[in-house]
Amino acid sequence: MGELDKVPKQEGVIDVGISRETREELVQKAERHLGYDSIYVWNANINGYIIQLRTNESHLDDFWRENWFPASIERNLRPHGVIYAATGVYDENPGIYYNSETKTGIIFNVNDYEFVRALALGIVADVCEEQERLNFLRGSLVDINGEGVAIMGETGRGVSTNAFLLLELERARIHSDDIIYVEQLGGEKGRISTSVSERKFFLKKDLIKIYPRLQALYEKSKRENSHFMLDPWWIGGNEKYLDTTRIKLIFLLVNNRKDARVAKRLNTQEAIDILTRSPQPFFNPYLLIRSEKRRKLQIDFYKNIFKFAAVYYLNVAHPLLDMQKEVRRIITSKEYLEPLLEEKERAKAEIDEIVSQLNLEEIRQEVENLYERTNVKQLPPERIRKMAEKYGTKTIFNNYNFVSTVKNRSAGLTITVGSPEVVQYEMSPKQKELMKDLPKTMKDVLQYIKSAPLICTERTMGGNPDFTPKCTLFLSVHRGEMIRLAHMVNQTLFDPLDNYNGPHIFIVFIPEWQEKDRQIIVFPEIGVTFVLGTDYYGEAKKGMLRMAMWFAKQQGMLGLHAGAKKIRARDTQTGKIKTYNTLIFGLTATGKTTHSCHTHDLNEADEEGIEIVQDDFVALRPDGSALGTERGFYLKTEGVNPEIQPLIYDAVTKPDAILENVMVDYKGNVLFESDILTGNGRGIMQRDDFGKYKSPTVNLPPLKDVDGLIVLMITRRNTVVPIASKLALEQAAAAFMLGESIETSGSDPKRAGQSVREVGTNPFIVGNKGLEGNKFYDIIKGLGDKVRCYLINTGGVGELRETNEEGVSVVKRKVDRVQIKEMASIIRGIARNNIEWVPEPHFGTLVPKEVEGVDMDKFKLEKYYSIEQVEEMVQQLKKERKEWLNSFPELYEEIKKAFPT
Repeated sequence: MGELDKVPKQEGVIDVGISRETREELVQKAERHLGYDSIYVWNANINGYIIQLRTNESHLDDFWRENWFPASIERNLRPHGVIYAATGVYDENPGIYYNSETKTGIIFNVNDYEFVRALALGIVADVCEEQERLNFLRGSLVDINGEGVAIMGETGRGVSTNAFLLLELERARIHSDDIIYVEQLGGEKGRISTSVSERKFFLKKDLIKIYPRLQALYEKSKRENSHFMLDPWWIGGNEKYLDTTRIKLIFLLVNNRKDARVAKRLNTQEAIDILTRSPQPFFNPYLLIRSEKRRKLQIDFYKNIFKFAAVYYLNVAHPLLDMQKEVRRIITSKEYLEPLLEEKERAKAEIDEIVSQLNLEEIRQEVENLYERTNVKQLPPERIRKMAEKYGTKTIFNNYNFVSTVKNRSAGLTITVGSPEVVQYEMSPKQKELMKDLPKTMKDVLQYIKSAPLICTERTMGGNPDFTPKCTLFLSVHRGEMIRLAHMVNQTLFDPLDNYNGPHIFIVFIPEWQEKDRQIIVFPEIGVTFVLGTDYYGEAKKGMLRMAMWFAKQQGMLGLHAGAKKIRARDTQTGKIKTYNTLIFGLTATGKTTHSCHTHDLNEADEEGIEIVQDDFVALRPDGSALGTERGFYLKTEGVNPEIQPLIYDAVTKPDAILENVMVDYKGNVLFESDILTGNGRGIMQRDDFGKYKSPTVNLPPLKDVDGLIVLMITRRNTVVPIASKLALEQAAAAFMLGESIETSGSDPKRAGQSVREVGTNPFIVGNKGLEGNKFYDIIKGLGDKVRCYLINTGGVGELRETNEEGVSVVKRKVDRVQIKEMASIIRGIARNNIEWVPEPHFGTLVPKEVEGVDMDKFKLEKYYSIEQVEEMVQQLKKERKEWLNSFPELYEEIKKAFPT
């Protein structure tokens, strides 16, 4: 019976299936040797299961108390199980007995604690199985940078050895050594949460040869034969030990000398086969009761586990160092986070089946029918404005601030539905749940909108002869204050046209939908989006743009999440004024709006200047022209400053501007610097309010009508990325695909400082993202030498981070940030063509030798980091970039290889 099989065999006995009568006889015999002056009694709490040890052996009592967390000893407390361990019983051979009915173990003349411990864990397993509430895995668990890595195997396969070797990694902490308690399995986020079972680890002495740190600790630990009792806190405090984590990865140790592979990703059935065919079923030597029913319980338990954690076979026939090298590669590459191909195919088939239950044309028709329904009112913009302003706070600028309940987009609750060309197959557990319920949800929604109080407003996107989608909002005003959403749509898009060119797209917005069912359902092919259970305006704005991007792509254009402007600058080489179309890409809060609406301090007295065209979305055409969409720019108001961003400040403080979730005091003062309500304060400013800096049109002309196209890809990083880099066209396409920035503490403290990537810096792409990158490359390549591309870093250099005891990344040294005025000088230098570009040593690009108005020495890496630190950060970034680009199979090879690796 696993660990119990090692009980001394000199006429020894192991019987884990004794009858109740035998149990009574043996307990009576044991109790005769547990006198009132020699008995030790202690209740252990093993994750809520109370096991009582009654013994006359002080050594066993000592180790028992060291090993487990204590439970109270009360007269009326009924333990889940009891172990009688009596020594000095002259008429008994060494033996271990167990009666499952009463959960009683009896041990005679066995002084080794390991058998008492094994029996205790066996009793707990028996109780769990009997209650059909399985909770325990047998194995070791190490947390690495916030993610749990479990190692399982038969006794003697090196489970503890491999676990302790992983502690050599910088952000690795031990959780459990021999038994892992699953505290929460599944849930909304699809996770396996754990807590520790043992107060101190019962370890084999051999480990001190593998992990030298244990040598000194062994000397101060309680010892028994080949084992010792270790307090895991001694290993390194909270830097090397933690008591809870979430399992993301499991390694099953096997011995297969015929297999040249060190490791292999397994599907669920392959993993179950390994566990069930083992001589030690489920790698658990503590299972006392064997039956087909219990075997099935264990199989179902592990099948559920493998839904939420990737599982690998790890071949112990290979040298230990080779195994560790492969384990570390798997961990650091995070390849285990990707679903298996067969899992993808199964999930795809399930989604296709769900979509097949929907009649998309019927959904579109039901939305169009709203025009005829008596519960829908179509109101003019001025009336909508007056109704909305009653629910806002008037500011000292005579504009209004509105406060929403939901203060950010619900990206994780958004699903895209339609044909295989557009449907979203890769989903979070929550999105899968929403998709599963979609047929019922749509039935309920279509029924609800027939009677809910709705208002309708209609607008036009863009101003050109070729692509001007008609945009209709149907908004529920069950809560009267929601009328503000219609007002904000009106202030963002243009007045309706009698003859529009392009699709007719709809958003059905129902803010009062149940919070637990909040979701955004996008049907791009029929031009309909349903917004349920949120009152955040960004869902309406981005919902319209997302659908328009899809239709633009069908007409040979490429929808870009980018600002657009024209820059006039005197070329240093020729002395002539040149005009450039300019596209500025960037993720939220990286400076896209700031630099789209900045003069770059150009010399207006010398005919230089800018024309602000667009802030957020344009449709790029093969001739280099770009069609704009909006008259109102939706900006992030955090830190808006009249000195640093004068054009933006002036526009957002005009009466026609709208503020959202910005702090406004009782006097109407606007506190742009405050993040008390949210760090995501927003505003809609009117393009007309930029005065002389406003372009006459929201479109960029064909490239033949200007001197060139400047493409600025904004990244925000704080370590080794140059402040400005000149890119080859292939590198520009790679930068487009990378869409790089970093996670902030405001969005996810544990991931702060880590890379964030979004193709095209565009979270609203519908369809294949690799093909999106190819299309971008084809367009800029087709425009020839009139295109110049740059990567500009609005972050800085010099930041250092460390991970604290809670696994949170904390700043040890702040970034020396590039200032807005400095970046404006760089962009001015690019436009004037007066920057000398020299090779950059790490990333294969060109960087400025010097820039007028900027002290470039300030950003030299050697001022902040050692050579070794620079090399480490550079190699990590290159590795991330390579893995990201290679994850798009359709992407052109020249784009994948644009940056050196």
